[in-house]
Amino acid sequence: RVTTQNVEVVSTDADRGLILIRGAVPGSKGAWILVRDAAKFALPANAPKPAAIRAIATSDGAKNDAPATVDAPATEGAE
Repeated sequence: RVTTQNVEVVSTDADRGLILIRGAVPGSKGAWILVRDAAKFALPANAPKPAAIRAIATSDGAKNDAPATVDAPATEGAE
């Protein structure tokens, strides 16, 4: 694991699922990275929380922001 500091999130593209970063990013092209807030400084009061939430589109085209729930079968755990 390699940590890179002093990078800046320039913008985000929620449609394509991209985060545009200014600064060095370790690793090969196309690799997954972990982006998190700086640990050295306190988070500013006006910082967005969470940075972005992708809404789930339903079959009728409307967006559903509610979390998905999965119901367990009635027979599960009745052994």
